Formats: sequence, C-alpha cells, structure tokens
Amino acid sequence: MKKTVNVPFPLNISGQDKFMYQPYLSYELTPLKIKKMKNVFVAFSGFCMNNKGLIKECHHDYPVQHNYYLNEAAQYYYDVQDHPENLVTLDDDHTYLAIHHPWFNYYHWICESIFRLWMVRRQLDKLILVLPEYYKDADFIMGSLEPFKIKKIFYIPNGKSLMVKNLCLPQIKPICDSYNAHQLKQVSKFYRNYVLFEKKIAVEKIDKLYVSRQLAARRKIINEDEILKIVDKYGFTVFHPENFTFLEQVAIFSQVKYLIGTHGSGLTNLLFMGKDTSLLELHKNKTNELDHPSPLFWYMAQALEINYYHQLCETHGKEDYFEGDYIIDADLFEKNLIKMLN
Repeated sequence: MKKTVNVPFPLNISGQDKFMYQPYLSYELTPLKIKKMKNVFVAFSGFCMNNKGLIKECHHDYPVQHNYYLNEAAQYYYDVQDHPENLVTLDDDHTYLAIHHPWFNYYHWICESIFRLWMVRRQLDKLILVLPEYYKDADFIMGSLEPFKIKKIFYIPNGKSLMVKNLCLPQIKPICDSYNAHQLKQVSKFYRNYVLFEKKIAVEKIDKLYVSRQLAARRKIINEDEILKIVDKYGFTVFHPENFTFLEQVAIFSQVKYLIGTHGSGLTNLLFMGKDTSLLELHKNKTNELDHPSPLFWYMAQALEINYYHQLCETHGKEDYFEGDYIIDADLFEKNLIKMLN
C-alpha cells in the first residue's frame, strides 16, 4: 500500500518562493518488491526483459522516459540476435542478483542500487551479484560494496549481455525523489559503523563543510571566489569529493554538522550525516528543464531529520537544468548561511 510522506517548507523559505514548493509538500512512497524470476535477459546496462517484455521492477516510473527504456533494452536484445557471441548464458542452478541500471553516477548508485542491495542483505551468501566489468574501476562502487562482504561477483564483459536462468531482482524505486526514512537511517548507520568502528578510518574532523564543484565538468559557480571568501569567514572547510575515497567521504560526512553545496552528486553524502545537522542547498531557479527546484535533497534531508535550508540561484550559459553554471547572490548567501548557523 502506498504511503503519503509530508514534507515541511525549507526553514528559510520566503513568501515569494513558497509557490514553487507548495505543490511538492508531499509525495507517495511505494512499497518495493523483490522478484525471483526465471529465464531473464539482463542487458549490459541493467535493464531486464522476459517473455512479457521489459520488467517494470528494473526501471523508474517516468512515462515520458519509457520509450527510452524500451529502446535501450532493445538495443542490447537485438545486438545479441545479430551477434550471438555477445550473449553470456548463466544457466546453472545459482541465483544471480541484478541491482545496476543505465544511470551510472554517484547519486543513483548510492541512493538506488545500494538500497536494492540492502533489501536482500540477509540473502547475499546465496546470491551472485552481476555487475558490468568497468564497475571494478570505480572507487565509489567497490568502496560502497566493501562493507557488505559479498563473496561472489560475476562481472559482465564489456558490451555483452546475460541470459540468466535464476534471477533475483530487487525493485528500483519508481520515483527518484522518494525515500523510505527507516531504510535511509539503517543504511546510514551501517556505513558509519563500518568506517568508524570496524575499518577505523582516521580523518580530520570537520564541523562545517562547503562542497565545491570546482573540479566537476558541469554546474560550476561562476562567482565562486566571492562565495569562498564568505565560507572562509564563517570557518567552513572547502571540500573536493574527487580527492577522497568513498569510505573516507563516509567518515568525513559522519562528523559534519553544517553542510553547504550546489545541487549535485556531492550532496549525496548527506546520507551519512547525523540527525539535527543542517544543509544549505544552492539550486537553480526555474529553467526550461524543470518548472521547480529539484526536491531530491530537500526530501532526503527531511527523511534523515536534517534541517534543510535553500537558496535559488540564477544560471549562466546553458539554461539546461543539469548543465548550466550558477551565479550566487553573495549577500543573500551570507544571510542564509547565518540563518543556518543560528
């Protein structure tokens, strides 16, 4: 049965901005299934098909993108028809586990794939995880898998797909902007306990952290020099995620009390922050891609009981929601930072 989750306004909301948030003060949370299936085609990118077509538990529920899902899956399906050598058949009696999907980035892996893995954590000794071969080269993939102590992983050779006799398919959450608060807190505690008490990773304690996208390829801040002077004035440490391993980032964020950052993968790490900490998210005003600010981290902060502050920003260059650079109103930024600290 679906559950309605109510979300409060950002703590520093102004009257003129309320109209952007008003329609999004609640969302539906759908219970997720674990499917055990026979004779499933698993595309290299993670989409799964059987004799009834594309399996809904393997993809998001965005109707406007459904044709993309179908085309992506069909590309791999027809590839193995033309090139049988690109199909690997796993017809033994083991049960294989699929949790990946085409949106390969930090947020979607940590906040979707890992939660699919969490759903079957007590069955892992009986399952063989399947992953694309190139995942081995991504620290955030291998680092995030380490605490699960998975015994068997089958790496799919690059460009090839699978025909699996026995498949375990934990459902991906249909809507990205939705969170099971209980599971979020469980996974957060799981990782924090691993890095702090089992792995005992030693890192500098940082109370106030500003995540910079200076090293990122997109969504940079045009006037970041101006913003850096302000964060320095209030004792914030400038943080570049690219310079740290995944497990080091967990250890660092587990001790952060105040977090500032632009909308993007770097804010995913608020998953590892504690209750009653605070986030100031810098994100875009209305654009041609979305007619409202993304609720992704707003909802996530609420589910984790993290105080959420926001600032709407203008864009520079590309107006695309996912690509355009930011221009931050520095005076407003300092006022919002003070509100968060107080």
